[in-house]
Formats: sequence, structure tokens, C-alpha cells
Amino acid sequence: MKRNLIIIFAIVIILLLLLSIVYLWSNHEYDLADISEITTDKEYENIIYNKEEDIFNENILGVLEIEKIGLLASVKEGSSNEILKEYIGHISETAKYDGNIGLAAHNRLNKYSYFARINELEKGDILVYKTKFFTRKYKVNKKAVIYETDWKLLEDDGTNKLTLVTCVANKKNQRLCIQAIEI
Repeated sequence: MKRNLIIIFAIVIILLLLLSIVYLWSNHEYDLADISEITTDKEYENIIYNKEEDIFNENILGVLEIEKIGLLASVKEGSSNEILKEYIGHISETAKYDGNIGLAAHNRLNKYSYFARINELEKGDILVYKTKFFTRKYKVNKKAVIYETDWKLLEDDGTNKLTLVTCVANKKNQRLCIQAIEI
């Protein structure tokens, strides 16, 4: 009797393991999204943001302007949900002025979804970042989908660049990154 219970228990465990493996294998959440399939949500297709604040205000780090997608918005320190409700957030672990400046914003389901259209950016497009210390132009050189835990694109290599980060729809563990180098 005891032996039969052990066999049944072992079979149940093996079945549970097999079901878990099949579930994980079939769950495409773990496959990186195809960047060519990331599109702008319909309600944001023609949205334009023109919400610039004074860059000499102590709470504002800078202003990001991307003419191609009609974006002009202020950048504030931090990337908490509270900040991203109203601003583009500066990712605190990245350079603030010189080096690789990481910026994050919502792309949907928010009053200010500033990065709703960054998927439309292509290599060669121009971004302008104004702070109280400088106005710099950057040219897009990379567009990638990464896992939320892979922050290699935000590492500083001594080059002045902007790295824009936002979520990928229906892929909660993935982020769309647009990287631009100073010109």
C-alpha cells in the first residue's frame, strides 16, 4: 500500500513537471517581441505632446524634443509610476548630463503616454535634449527589444547618448529601447 502511494505521488509530480514545462514552452511571454511588429496604439497614432516646462526650474532636468513624432516634454528625476504619470522620467542609475542618459515614459493607458510613438523612430532620426547646461542633438542608431532585467544598453561607455525605454504591449517583462548618439 505504501509503495503504491509513493508510485502515485511520483507520477503526479512527474505530470506536474511536464505540464509546467509545456506551459512555459508555449507561453510566448518569454520570446522577445519582433520589433517590426510593435505598432502605435490607434488612439495615439496622431498624438502630439507639447508640455515643456522651464529647464531652470529645480525640479526639471531637461526637455526632450522629437520633432518626427510631435514630442516636446519635460524630464524629471526618477522613474517611479508617480513621476511617469506626468513626466518623462530620468532613470536614476544612469548619467544625468554626460554619458548614457536613460529616459523612461509610458506608451499607453496613461494621460501622458509620452513614448506612445517612439516605435516609429528609425535609424538617423534626430532627438534634441535641452538642459540648463546644454542643448544636444542625438541621432538614433539602435532600436531593440530587451528583457526588463537586461540593462546593457543603459551602461555608460563614455559616449554621450540617450536611451529611451518603454514597455512592450502584452509583454510585461520586455522593454522597447531606442538609443541615440550625440552628433
